[in-house]
Amino acid sequence: MKWLRLLPNILTLTNLMLGTLAIIALSHGQVEQVMWLMAGSLVADILDGAIARRLGVGGGLGVQLDSLADMVTFGVLPALMIYYNAMTYARDWSAAGTYGIFASLVAVSAGLRLGRFNVDDRPREYFWGLATPAGAILVAGWTWAQYSDKAYGWGMADKPYLGWIVPVFLAVMFQVALKLPGLKSPKAGLVTAAILSVLVIAGVMIFGSIAVTAGMVGYVMLGLINLVLRWY
Repeated sequence: MKWLRLLPNILTLTNLMLGTLAIIALSHGQVEQVMWLMAGSLVADILDGAIARRLGVGGGLGVQLDSLADMVTFGVLPALMIYYNAMTYARDWSAAGTYGIFASLVAVSAGLRLGRFNVDDRPREYFWGLATPAGAILVAGWTWAQYSDKAYGWGMADKPYLGWIVPVFLAVMFQVALKLPGLKSPKAGLVTAAILSVLVIAGVMIFGSIAVTAGMVGYVMLGLINLVLRWY
């Protein structure tokens, strides 16, 4: 059916809409709604590419729309989350400008990451550098941990300097060409990602969403370790 060929772009635009709604919700401090909206964006982001490949309808417009949607949902939104965390939990209004500048680095680096991805001709079985959705998941887990009071000392209230370290870490990891396993990775990469996923799920059940952030940091560490061991 002809309308099916439009489905990938509809899902991409859904990602963009949900990401925009999440930004609006965050501006009102509605953290729970932000988490649900971002989750919906992640699902739409996964499905649009999968369905496009299944239907064989990939094209230039879809690629550009996907990057535009990801820039909003996985670039601008996490940057605003970091700033929100600083202002809500650190409450250091004298450093508001500094926190804002550092948070903006996430959006800037995400834009560069997405632009480079569109013209990168390396095999897509792996991610080369931290993907923007993974970075957004890291920030979302950290935000929810602070909101639910389960940051275990890793929130802005306890360590306000994380308002500078977290965005710098993400900005750098978006650009460093680490070989990271993704959904389309060969067996070795998929097994590695599956083991990490099981550990994160177990961690979430015990410690809460801070385990999601720890898992994403561990995901990056896998890439660093793989530079030496070359296991995938």
